[in-house]
Amino acid sequence: MARLRLAQILAGLLCASALPQVLADNAVTTPEASPRTLMAEGVSAFQAGELERARLLLEQARDAGLKSSSLHYNLGVVYYRLSLYDQAREAFAALLGTPHADLARYNLGLVAKAAGRPAEAQTWFQAVAEEAEQDKLRRLALAQLNQPEPVTAGPWLGFAALGGGYEDNLSLLPETAATDLSDGFGELILVAQGPLLTLDADTDSAESIDLSASFYRRQYTSEDDFNNDALQLGVGWTSERRDGQHQLRLRQSYFRIGDESREYHTTLEGSARQYGCWLQTGNGRCDLALAVSRITPFTGFEPYEGMRYLASAGYRVRLQQWQPRVQLRLEHNDRDDLASNGQFVSVSPRRQELEAGLTYLGLPRLSLGAELAYRYSDYPDAYILSPSPERKSGRRVDHRYLAGLEANLRLSAAWSVTAEASYRKNESSLKQYAYDNHVALVSLDLQF
Repeated sequence: MARLRLAQILAGLLCASALPQVLADNAVTTPEASPRTLMAEGVSAFQAGELERARLLLEQARDAGLKSSSLHYNLGVVYYRLSLYDQAREAFAALLGTPHADLARYNLGLVAKAAGRPAEAQTWFQAVAEEAEQDKLRRLALAQLNQPEPVTAGPWLGFAALGGGYEDNLSLLPETAATDLSDGFGELILVAQGPLLTLDADTDSAESIDLSASFYRRQYTSEDDFNNDALQLGVGWTSERRDGQHQLRLRQSYFRIGDESREYHTTLEGSARQYGCWLQTGNGRCDLALAVSRITPFTGFEPYEGMRYLASAGYRVRLQQWQPRVQLRLEHNDRDDLASNGQFVSVSPRRQELEAGLTYLGLPRLSLGAELAYRYSDYPDAYILSPSPERKSGRRVDHRYLAGLEANLRLSAAWSVTAEASYRKNESSLKQYAYDNHVALVSLDLQF
């Protein structure tokens, strides 16, 4: 039973410089072959330079139930040589809880470096240089730290998702009263962002002018009044550093509900991102953002005119196969509000929201996530409404709770299928604004 030793694969990984040649012959072994036979043939294909065939054989061994450090390592090397960096990262990360963790960290550094994530690479190399038991690995990591690659502007990225789902207790906005209506819907998301002009680049930083665009559409099967669209265009300045990123961005956003244009937002946003913060060896990331928006409504929605101020702070970290995250958002609105015929409705809430999530990345091609969130909304001016059994007047205070589950199945490096389910419960001091809401969604996603 032939098997490639870890040291032999490491040598192949360290010496790799030329792009591999993908063979046209993708034939694999017979279905009756055992998982270990599949791995052995995959190793032989790798040694012969048949990288694509090696990938298929090793994936067959994994899908047939083989679980071993050698298989994860071999897959990581093949993915690396094929420039499939996300898959390589996942394969090497599976070794973090094993006796080969130091070797896995070093290779995760190589993958991050090749994928254009220098700050992440530096975090992994620093951990190996400080903690690895083997002198050779420590020397290799120190050599990587002393030979920095130039920092460049991030590449153009795109995302598209087409899905469908079902929602109950529809409302025109989350802040309005529920309707007891339910309906199916289709959903489309398109996002693109990347550098337009590089201003400066050296070994420590890069600056660029970026463009971004996004479009969101949700269309209900029969309840057309609840259809909603959002279009956003932005231009900004980005500074990339080895240990983080700074951005200053100007965005123009347009919102439409049903067949009516509601409002557009002009937003100035500044953000900062720090890699390797707090739990440095765990690949932590800290985010801060501040945004100021001027809201300009269309005819018929004049009470929504005014200002919106947002602040957020977040942290996420990769701990072997787990990725926890937490985010705090603060929001302040200063709108005109609605006052007419002795009645008054506030549309200027002050909000605090705390969100926590956990993703499990330890399954082949499948990631599982869960999310919990709490949002507190306080409307400072009391509502004044005509007396009615269905509605109350007074100070409005809302407590909204959210729980969600998500599963993402990767079909390839670019394509995946996502399934989501969420539950929201809004408790309000004014009974007309209390509601429960369920949403289920399945989508086909493309990253490019």
